[in-house]
Amino acid sequence: MSNAPCGFVAFADDGTITDVNQTLAGMLRHPRAELVGAHIEKILPPGGRIFYQTYLFPMLKVQGQVEEVYLALRASDGTDIPVLLNGARREREGRFVSDCVCLRMLQRHEYEEQLLEARKLAEQSSAAKAKFLAMMSHDLRAPLTAMYGNAQLLESGAFGPLSPEQRESVEAIRAACQMQMTLISDILEFARLDSGRVEITFSAVPVSEVVARAEAIIRVHVSEAGLSFTTRGCDDSIAVMADPSRLQQILLNLLTNAVKFTPPGGEVAVMCEREDERARIRVRDTGIGIAAEDLPRIFSPFVQVGSLPSSSLRGVGLGLAISRDLARAMHGDIMVESIPGAGSTFTIDLPAAQVDVLTL
Repeated sequence: MSNAPCGFVAFADDGTITDVNQTLAGMLRHPRAELVGAHIEKILPPGGRIFYQTYLFPMLKVQGQVEEVYLALRASDGTDIPVLLNGARREREGRFVSDCVCLRMLQRHEYEEQLLEARKLAEQSSAAKAKFLAMMSHDLRAPLTAMYGNAQLLESGAFGPLSPEQRESVEAIRAACQMQMTLISDILEFARLDSGRVEITFSAVPVSEVVARAEAIIRVHVSEAGLSFTTRGCDDSIAVMADPSRLQQILLNLLTNAVKFTPPGGEVAVMCEREDERARIRVRDTGIGIAAEDLPRIFSPFVQVGSLPSSSLRGVGLGLAISRDLARAMHGDIMVESIPGAGSTFTIDLPAAQVDVLTL
């Protein structure tokens, strides 16, 4: 053991070194006899001594072992030698002793510094991207809002009656402005999710309320598309632990897609169920479905797999990516099943909440 390729040191609970092998003594350029009987802090730099007092020894004492702890040892000439340490605390000869094996990690130390620098640059880049997107969002929204408002005034007849051709052009301007504002909102939301800047506030949410609000918002699009809308099982007996506004956003995204991909005469349905500690909200349509080769990529950003030629609901391919990321941020997920030509079913899976919590 004295000449093993890894360093070894044992110390008592009072910090006294009881044994050390020749490998570690040579690594630290200390005579072995000089280390035995000394305090463990003799081979630790100032930061390592604090780490030993506040983490290493307390963990050994409480858990009885530590695994892959990265720290530095101090050599006799004052240089620091990074090592990877594994230790176990055992009772031996009437007292507790911590046996530690140390593997020299010079290469890992260099990699750690490179990773820290890369992380710093990534954080700076993320902050710059978020600032840029926020500025661009504001700068793009301002003229679009003005265009949309003036289009509404023209359409309302505030400046005189419009001919059918003029009204059609004004409606096209207003619809284009609305679509652009939706695209900007999606891009900004995706950027927030990508940088981890979205806050989630959890509460017990009755699925009946979420479904009712979504139905009220989507009803006009359902009617214009010539579809029927039904719900099943979405009553007050089922609740989820989620952020209410984020869950509403996810459900509206899925319903919008269902309408977009379902031809006139079809059906969009929302079904709710609870199974053990999970609750599920399913959005089913009788639309064109999704090809098997497209299923693995539909949740990827900026991916669109087609829509009905008559659909007025367009996007930039971020709705599903945003919805899945939000669901996962709420400790859930979104799954999909689809048959081309027969329709699709998207399932929001979330932690269930106790219904009696809602009445407290």
